[in-house]
Amino acid sequence: MVAQDGNGNVLPIAFAIVESENSESWAYFIRNLRRHVVRQDNICIISDRSKGLVAAIRQSEVLWRFVYCIRHIAVNFHRYELEPHRSRHKLARLETDMAGCKPSLIQWLSSMEPWQWAQCFDDGYHYGHMTTNLVEAFNSILRRTRHLPISAVFSAIFYRLATLMPKMGLKQAKQLEAGHVYVEKIRDAMKDNTQRAKLMNVELYSRNLETFRVTVYISRRLGISPRSYGVDLRNRWCECGMFQALRYPCAHVVAACATYSLNVEQYIDDVCTLERTLRIWGNEFPVLRDISTWEVQSPIFEMLPDRPLRTRVKGRLTITRIRKDIDVREQVDPKRCTICRTVGHNRSKCPYGNVYTSQSSRSERN
Repeated sequence: MVAQDGNGNVLPIAFAIVESENSESWAYFIRNLRRHVVRQDNICIISDRSKGLVAAIRQSEVLWRFVYCIRHIAVNFHRYELEPHRSRHKLARLETDMAGCKPSLIQWLSSMEPWQWAQCFDDGYHYGHMTTNLVEAFNSILRRTRHLPISAVFSAIFYRLATLMPKMGLKQAKQLEAGHVYVEKIRDAMKDNTQRAKLMNVELYSRNLETFRVTVYISRRLGISPRSYGVDLRNRWCECGMFQALRYPCAHVVAACATYSLNVEQYIDDVCTLERTLRIWGNEFPVLRDISTWEVQSPIFEMLPDRPLRTRVKGRLTITRIRKDIDVREQVDPKRCTICRTVGHNRSKCPYGNVYTSQSSRSERN
């Protein structure tokens, strides 16, 4: 099992070597995970629809939120792009489009709660994560240890993590010494949202500076209808859904705070701070003595090698993971034109480029 810090760095938190994945082995893993590692409630676990894991979670009665990897669900819907939907109107359009599917597929999707696969219903538990790619990424690091004995596998994991912790901790400490408060990922996102907020108009709907109507526009002469979003700072809510899903202000919230001189940083979740990230990587592993100094009891039986296991099979050894239908690249947001914000062309080929250029030159002359 792996987790992720506020900057998107992968953090392994628990390992287990079992004979097979079944209800008994998953129950053993969940029980020890709860007892020794994750003692708090309200934890979001993203996984596939493994029957053994689902049964173990239900039997343990832990107050964790168990959700499904969107890729595992999308394998059953090759025709539809099950993206991490953050707005409910997009999800409603998807459900309308899927009305022509087989009834069995619709019934299968209806067997899951909406918050188990759609971000717009999860109340921010996902923190923007919708797949199990983090686990697969860490598995690629340990793939060369698969054919080693169990003791060698544990040694490889231990020593790699022992060197990873101080390396990442020093990186966070240097950023704190440089005067930064938030992780690099959030700083870049807030910088981008600040630039986008300059093209928005804000209307105040509350005398307490809590609710706003933010309109996104480029120019009234371009013929593009503006889009407006409601913002509620008291409840940390924006109609676009990004504010609730990612736990830091979207461009609409940044525009509202900038217009009325509010501190936008107060709406950034504490998980995104360098101080919290440094606490994660501040743990240290003890230095183990050389194995020759360990006190090991002599076995009461004679250990004999299994000769057939040493027989080299013909052909090249396969050490990489077998790729399946689920191994597809993540869908990224399409690039949009910087003038009209539509998909399919760039600034140089924008049909409204001449209008925008003439307006810019006219404003400069004025």
